[in-house]
Amino acid sequence: MEKVIVFEEVNSAAAGIDIGSEKVFVSIDGSAVDSFGTTTAEYKRCVTYLQRHSVKKVAMEATGVYWIGLYTLLESSGMKVSLVNPRQTMQKKGNKTDVRDCRWIQKLFAAGLLKESFVPEGVLFEIRMLVREREDIIGMGSTYVNKMQRSLELMNIKLSNVISQIQGASGMRVLKAILKGERNPQNLLLLCDERIKRNKGESVLGSLEGNYNPTWLFMLEQNVELWEQHQAQVKKVDARIEVLLGQLLKSKGVTEEVTIEKKSLSDTISPR
Repeated sequence: MEKVIVFEEVNSAAAGIDIGSEKVFVSIDGSAVDSFGTTTAEYKRCVTYLQRHSVKKVAMEATGVYWIGLYTLLESSGMKVSLVNPRQTMQKKGNKTDVRDCRWIQKLFAAGLLKESFVPEGVLFEIRMLVREREDIIGMGSTYVNKMQRSLELMNIKLSNVISQIQGASGMRVLKAILKGERNPQNLLLLCDERIKRNKGESVLGSLEGNYNPTWLFMLEQNVELWEQHQAQVKKVDARIEVLLGQLLKSKGVTEEVTIEKKSLSDTISPR
C-alpha cells in the first residue's frame, strides 16, 4: 500500500495541476485525480470542474509553454494561480508519474510549501517572450557564422584567425567583396577598419591567400545570406519590442519616445 503523507493545511480550497502536451492531471484534495485534454474546450471543462468543486487557488508547474493557455483561462475565471518551479516539487527517483505529481503538488501547495514564481502580466509578458525569441534567433544565427568560418577553412583562408568576428562590419565587407570576385589581398585589406589595417595589416594580407574553390565559395555565400536574414529578423523583433514598450509606458503615463540599446536589451528585461 502506498504511504499517505499528511501536511497541515495552510491554503484551503486549493488544487494541484500537472500539465503536459497532451494531458492535464488535477487533484483537488491530494488524493482524487481527474484528467483533461489540452484543447481550449478541455481547458474550459477543467476550469468548470474546479469551479464546481469551489476551488479558489491552483498551483501548477512551469512546464515549457504548455502552462500558458490554461493559466490564462484560470486567471480570467477569478482563480488565484501560482506558477511554481518544477525543482520545488521533485519526488525521489522512481516515484514520478503524472498522477502522483499532481497529488504531490496539491499537498505541498495546500501546506504552503511552494514558492510562487513571478509571472509578468499583459504586455510585459509578451515583451519577455519576445526577448527570449530574440535570443533564440541570435543563437541560431551563430550556426551560420560557424559555417562561414568552415567554408573559409576549406579554402585555407585564415581570416577568422585575424579578425575575431568575421560577422562584424569589416569581416562582412571582405566576405562580400570575395563573393563578388575580388581576390587581391591589398584591395580586400582596404575594406577593413583603420585599426585592423594599422595593427593587423600584414596578418590580414597573409590570411587572404588561399584556394578560392567555386563550391566552397557557394557554401560561403549561402551562409552569409542566411546570417543576414537572421539579422533582419532580429531587427523585426526589436521593432516589435519597441512598439510594446511604447504601449506599456503609455499605459503608465509616460509619453517619451521609446528606443532600445540593442546590446543591453537582455539586461533591461530578464528573459529567464
